[in-house]
Amino acid sequence: MLKVSVVIPAYNEEDRLPGTLQRLRELSDRGELKAEICEVLVIDDGSRDRTREVVESGRDQWPLLRLCSLQENRGKGAAVKRGLIEARGDWILVADADMATPWEELNKLLVYSDSADLIMGSRALPDSLIEVRQHWIRQTMGKIFNRIMRFFIGLPYKDTQCGFKLVRNEEVFRTKILPLLSVERFAWDVELILFMEKFRLRVREVPIRWQHKESSRVRIVHDSIEMLFAIRQMRRRLKKA
Repeated sequence: MLKVSVVIPAYNEEDRLPGTLQRLRELSDRGELKAEICEVLVIDDGSRDRTREVVESGRDQWPLLRLCSLQENRGKGAAVKRGLIEARGDWILVADADMATPWEELNKLLVYSDSADLIMGSRALPDSLIEVRQHWIRQTMGKIFNRIMRFFIGLPYKDTQCGFKLVRNEEVFRTKILPLLSVERFAWDVELILFMEKFRLRVREVPIRWQHKESSRVRIVHDSIEMLFAIRQMRRRLKKA
């Protein structure tokens, strides 16, 4: 059975983390996931609430749970990279703390573990099941960003920003790709995909079940503009890599 490290970037998630971690533990203990969860890494991105205390207290009941902390808030990309560096499983699942994608959807991604190196959950494929939709403004901004991104970079994927991704933790990933990742905020997904393709690793997009959760950390206009600037810088770095 494949061993999976779970990486959860977290910023001020004291309220949502307990339920998220409890659900993952229940599924793992009951054997309902088609992989062995070998560790769960919560990467605290300089939280100002009790996120660290929540994780530390949970370790007493669940030894697989680990806390890694950034001293100050640097952004989701920085937290994810720290988790990718720390993870030791055969595969690494990066998942948001809000459990917008249910943990059971990992089984759908694992179906493609023999034919892909990065398996991305997608909210935008015909078979994707969206149980609770975002506000229409967020949906529109997301679609506009995706079209601009595809125009400038040429990536064919429908949904690069879904917070549920499974990556093969192999040598070329650790030695070639990880050192190149530098985006610290919300465009980290695009950077990861670009370098996976740069090194001819296989990327697959898979429809998943998803529901919008309130209290999103994304600032629609500000972060969309920031991501576009980051993409422009990625294009320059990609040519030099």
